[in-house]
Amino acid sequence: MKSLNRLIVAAALAMLAQGVPAGAAAEPQESENSSPAVTSSLPASTPLPSIESAAATPAGTASVSGARAPAEQKESDTCGTCHEQETKEWMESPHAHAINERYLGEWEREGRKWECLVCHTSQYDRKSGGFSHAGVSCQSCHGPVTEDHPDKVKKLLPVTSEVCQPCHSVTFGEWRISSHGQKNIRCFDCHKMHQMNLRKEDPDQMCGTCHTERLKDYSHATHHLKGVQCITCHMPEVMGAGLKIKGTGVRGHTFSVGAETCARCHREMVHTRSNLADLEGEVERLKEVSPQALQKQVEQQQHEIDQLRAELRTDRSVFSVVVVLVFGLGVVIGYAAMHHFHRKSSKEEPPK
Repeated sequence: MKSLNRLIVAAALAMLAQGVPAGAAAEPQESENSSPAVTSSLPASTPLPSIESAAATPAGTASVSGARAPAEQKESDTCGTCHEQETKEWMESPHAHAINERYLGEWEREGRKWECLVCHTSQYDRKSGGFSHAGVSCQSCHGPVTEDHPDKVKKLLPVTSEVCQPCHSVTFGEWRISSHGQKNIRCFDCHKMHQMNLRKEDPDQMCGTCHTERLKDYSHATHHLKGVQCITCHMPEVMGAGLKIKGTGVRGHTFSVGAETCARCHREMVHTRSNLADLEGEVERLKEVSPQALQKQVEQQQHEIDQLRAELRTDRSVFSVVVVLVFGLGVVIGYAAMHHFHRKSSKEEPPK
């Protein structure tokens, strides 16, 4: 039922995004300044959220009820007219699809917090509840388009990791304390600026760009032969769902390897490693014991076992005698009691 409701909402919002009332149909229209290749940041099947006014919803919550303003949509699509290649790359990125079924499900479980939309929409205004795009668009990083752009005002960004910090605060914090952060190896050095994916498809080759010698050694190592990659240990997946918020969504960025990383595959080895000293001491003690001493110890234990068995047989015999005596005593006591009762009854009978 939930899925059906979402499909209905999606269809209604898709029509609203084009300025068509719910329940009516219309042919999709392109704005006069928009690029044909860039018409929407999300597929039509994906619901586009809008925030109701604070008075219409409980404090701290939001609801999916509307769509983007046509003027704002037109303003953002204008970027594709001059920056067609960058816009195409962005449309394939996770940023363009920051609002999807997975996000909406998580948003519902988190109580529809408006704070989530600060990063998952573009130019979100807490007071009015409005935004320009569902998802992370050009405006999220470069700011809104102005009339004096590009003649007087440029929308250039500093190529620093601080640009990513506002929404990826956990990841930024991990990166800052890492060896990458200390050497100012920035987000953009590994990730493409608009597509967000790695600059090389193979993660090992990406790491090998700087760590060439280590990659050569690793290519012959057991881990590599078993399909383990650099990021398997140096960028492990985040286990708790809570850390995914304000983070990368999947992997850590400290690049350090601790015992907990090894324990994911070698749990038994990691846990028994603490007992290694005790085991080594036991081995040394066993080496000092001669076979003759061990044989004598076995014979002594066998003698003790035989003694215990003999005592058990004796106990069983004594138990049988005790049972017979108790039974005989019970019979005697029963007979004496009956005889005593009979004599007493005879004395109490009146003479005839």
